[in-house]
Amino acid sequence: MKNVLFYGDSNTWGYMPVTGLRYPYEQRWTSIAAKLLGEDYHCVASGLSGRTTVFDDMWKDGRNGRDGLDQELQTHKPLDLAVIMLGTNDLKFADACRSARGIETLLMMTKNANARFSMVSPVFPGKAEILLISPILVGDNYENYEEREVSPNGREESKRFASLYRAAAERCGAHFLDAAELAEPSPEDCEHLTVEGHRVLGEAVAAKIKEILG
Repeated sequence: MKNVLFYGDSNTWGYMPVTGLRYPYEQRWTSIAAKLLGEDYHCVASGLSGRTTVFDDMWKDGRNGRDGLDQELQTHKPLDLAVIMLGTNDLKFADACRSARGIETLLMMTKNANARFSMVSPVFPGKAEILLISPILVGDNYENYEEREVSPNGREESKRFASLYRAAAERCGAHFLDAAELAEPSPEDCEHLTVEGHRVLGEAVAAKIKEILG
């Protein structure tokens, strides 16, 4: 059986636009991917609303993705693949360029997990396979959304994610998928996936994982 970890933010958790409730299990992209992958795969979804790549949030504790990554890697080992999708929440504190530096930090932490943890049971028994997913875009009406947390120029910055993240993935030897090519944010809150977006992303991720792991 192949073990896969999904590490992300509210869109990995399954945040429902506007209400803040969680989509039913079967509607989340992580669950859709897991179902399509079948019984030969065991998938764990670690999604946390507000999680960043490497930035502390002064209003919400425990959201720094760098601080949580090692715990998740060791909790769910042995792993065949780590899937990382983070960045949108970085735009509260940074631009896309600094977010890309943050994501590269996480990629290298994951890639070197075995060397960093000298234990009998490695995080990755085989090669450390990583799939980096650059986030969906921030909605084009975001500056008019009253409850926004991301900076007003968030949409323009989010357009830079794909090229910057692709380059980071190439430097770190990771696989890459651009979620913005597949799904749009909800028009209601301009940040979170719709039911349809979850479906399309889940299908694409499952296909990519099969391509990577066979």
